[in-house]
Amino acid sequence: MTLRVPSPGMRWTRLGGLAAAAALLSACGQAAPKAPTSHPASPEAPSHAATALDPLTNLPTPRHGPLVAVMVENSEYGRPQWGLRSADVVYEAYTEFFYYPRYMLLYWGHAPAQVGPVRSARPYFVSWVREWDAAYAHAGSSSPATAAIARDGIHNLDLDSNAQALGTRLTSRPAPHNLVTDIAAVMATAARQWGNPPVAPHWPFAPQAPGTPSVQTITLTWNPRNSVEQWRWNSALQGWTRWVSCPECASGGGFQEVMGLNSGAPVVAKNVVIQETTESYLPDPAHTGWIQIQTQGRGPALLFLGHQVIRGTWEKTGPGAPTRFYTPNGTLAPFDPGPTWIEVVPNPKTSVATPFHLSLSPRPVG
Repeated sequence: MTLRVPSPGMRWTRLGGLAAAAALLSACGQAAPKAPTSHPASPEAPSHAATALDPLTNLPTPRHGPLVAVMVENSEYGRPQWGLRSADVVYEAYTEFFYYPRYMLLYWGHAPAQVGPVRSARPYFVSWVREWDAAYAHAGSSSPATAAIARDGIHNLDLDSNAQALGTRLTSRPAPHNLVTDIAAVMATAARQWGNPPVAPHWPFAPQAPGTPSVQTITLTWNPRNSVEQWRWNSALQGWTRWVSCPECASGGGFQEVMGLNSGAPVVAKNVVIQETTESYLPDPAHTGWIQIQTQGRGPALLFLGHQVIRGTWEKTGPGAPTRFYTPNGTLAPFDPGPTWIEVVPNPKTSVATPFHLSLSPRPVG
């Protein structure tokens, strides 16, 4: 399907304006049955020579695995977080009641000494862990996630009981928003238990010449009360800087730039992917608000790859298979070398009302 890149002033919202994008964007696909935990790389997978390049970013890095994934909180009680700037790939998606989003951070090339606040697992994050064949650090899990971890044979590092002495609770914040972990220790534990298997890139890379995207600001409203985020194009860095709502901030247009707590430098993504999925509540007699998010099948994606803006698609063919991102002509989308953030958001087929809202602006904000 050929999809037109929207005009830069487009507003995309689950509660109204999303209908305008619904004609362009659709998603389909159901969860597939269990498959073996390990799987061969797709024939379509980009090649990656045995060099010092990070397979997740295509950049030289000081460390070389093993690959680990860490669940990190993204509520107002967990901000600011540790470790965002050092992550190679970050996934963000809703948790219970479509109220807060949560992060999953992937590390292969860097090992910050503090990452957190570490929080609990959810089954759709387990699906992404499996496709990367990463060790999974988290603090507890929902019942569906516990079942998915066991079913999929995930390399599991549950910090909740601190059985492996991988978690530390800080006194500067109240529990449960104060659990941090040391990625070097997590990697060492993963290497002892499961080795350091090779990691295949999930997308091709193509360095870009300096440029300016047609969209300058991406605003994601997960919840207008507590979770409004922006990506702003920074021409000097040739990347997307991250901002969060801060009504009391005099500068920044009501937003505050997200800085790495370990480094003090801005959090920058070279690539930002808006991946549309079908989302719904799980059958839940206990009313815990657990949700399910489509991770397999095919659907629309808005790709901000460096300064390129592409209306494309995503596809995941089955359990353990990598998620691929395609241009309108069906070729694999070329990512700019560097960190990638994947924002997994509800599509028009989502049957429940969510507060999600996406706004794209051709002008800088702040």
